[in-house]
Amino acid sequence: MLKQFKSTVSLVVLLAAVTVPAWATTPVSGVAAQKEQSVSGKAQGQLSEAIQILQSGQGANSAKAIKYLQRVASQGDQKARAEAMLWLGRAYRDGLAGTGKDIGMAFDYFEQAAGREGLNSEAQYELGRAYLNGEGTDRNLIAAYMWTELSLHTPSKTSASAEAQKARLANMLNEVQLGKARELVNQLETLYLK
Repeated sequence: MLKQFKSTVSLVVLLAAVTVPAWATTPVSGVAAQKEQSVSGKAQGQLSEAIQILQSGQGANSAKAIKYLQRVASQGDQKARAEAMLWLGRAYRDGLAGTGKDIGMAFDYFEQAAGREGLNSEAQYELGRAYLNGEGTDRNLIAAYMWTELSLHTPSKTSASAEAQKARLANMLNEVQLGKARELVNQLETLYLK
């Protein structure tokens, strides 16, 4: 009986050696990296599809777009999460994809995407715009200038609009306020947004 057990074990070991699945030979860190790449690729595809739906105004797929954006905002890599939050903010601010307008929720998404969690320059511009117009928050011209200025540190599709907004804000602020806003930009860059 013992001899039969040993030969069965030997056969199992031999078969396992011949037909080793790829996951078994991949180091644990490699498996995690492959899974992360797979999730990241899927998230990027869903993000692209959701943005395309929002930009085209496809009403039939609007719920799908929001669902994809919410999924990517919670599961994608940092850049994808920030972009998903940016687009969720735009969707709620403008009532895209049948979301209904909710400027408070839009502000929250912009804030998450703009800050340390996302560092998205377009979201920083949108946050500056929200502070300028008092959308979802109290109007705060110093905060508006600060976020608008930060958005210009990384070129984006909104850079031209951010330059115009910054110039407008500079004309609205007095010298003391402008100095305070610039001081806050420096503090945010060195202490918070790293």
